[in-house]
Amino acid sequence: MTAQTEMFPGLAEEARQARRLVRRLLGAEHPLVDEAELLTTEVFANAIQHSASGRPGGKVAVSVATEGSAVRIEITDEGGAAGAPHVRADLYAEGGRGLYLLDALAGGWGFRTDRAGTTVWFRLTCASADPTA
Repeated sequence: MTAQTEMFPGLAEEARQARRLVRRLLGAEHPLVDEAELLTTEVFANAIQHSASGRPGGKVAVSVATEGSAVRIEITDEGGAAGAPHVRADLYAEGGRGLYLLDALAGGWGFRTDRAGTTVWFRLTCASADPTA
């Protein structure tokens, strides 16, 4: 298993750097790289929108772990009063589709909270990337 964690400023434009981390660690030819980048972007955006990470000086940690072709990514924010992450029921709402995508594409996902903040994790496997495989 290989794993790496990097800390990013809590700014929307830093989602690009988080995606680059995922692509660099997985490799452009990895069968799950596109899904991993998309979901990392969605969860990163939620972290800065719904937590103290989006305030001036805020930070977001991104951890990427691989074992074979399986991928586990964790995004940790600095906490806030937004409540537990949940999938919105209204698919036609203007926002709130990030966790819907996570729920649809990931082989599993969840979250944990502690004094430091909230960590949203997701797991991708080749079977979750291609339902016909």
